[in-house]
Amino acid sequence: MRKKVRNIIISGVLFCIAAISGYLYKKNSMLKELPVYESTAMYPKLTLPQLADKASYIINAKVINVGDTINNEVPVSLTGNPDDIAETLYTPVTPVTLKIISKLKGQINKDTITYYEDGGITPSYVQLPDGYAMEEGMEIIIFLNDAGYCWGAQSIFPVTDNSVILNNTALEYVDSKDVSVINKDNIKQDIKNQIDSDKVKVTDKEKFISDINLLVG
Repeated sequence: MRKKVRNIIISGVLFCIAAISGYLYKKNSMLKELPVYESTAMYPKLTLPQLADKASYIINAKVINVGDTINNEVPVSLTGNPDDIAETLYTPVTPVTLKIISKLKGQINKDTITYYEDGGITPSYVQLPDGYAMEEGMEIIIFLNDAGYCWGAQSIFPVTDNSVILNNTALEYVDSKDVSVINKDNIKQDIKNQIDSDKVKVTDKEKFISDINLLVG
């Protein structure tokens, strides 16, 4: 009897593995067939102090789930009057669940928050986000508004082995003596694939968080 139950359990596990493998194969095949477009999102250029001032939330977090892409309704007024809506445009956004490691700004009464990444996978095309595409397991420091949106690449800072990957926005503010250069090959796989250059500039995570805390006050 035990042997029979064991065989049933093993068969069930194998079926699940096969189903997951089939789903992933189908998804990857679908992505290869779809056209890919660059981000169309437009953000005002902000300094790090401006980002810290505008953000409702600044968090150090880990990506625990990347949801299905949804269409975000954007009402368009040709007169500038928000009550005079001429049409509604739809832009893809992808809900990303972040598990909070530490809160640098903003009151959040739970240990997760939803970040809405611009772009995603639609039935007819793939829209890339402005900056890093979130993947499960990624650690980031991110600046968000009260609706869960960021300001594109300038407001996302990946973390790898306790080092923060800096963009031009941060490099204009962080003291140069606190900046070092590492080889792309030493970066975690989930981030490495999204970096074009062979070397990146980084700073210590705790030092970067300290700089942000000074900005937040």
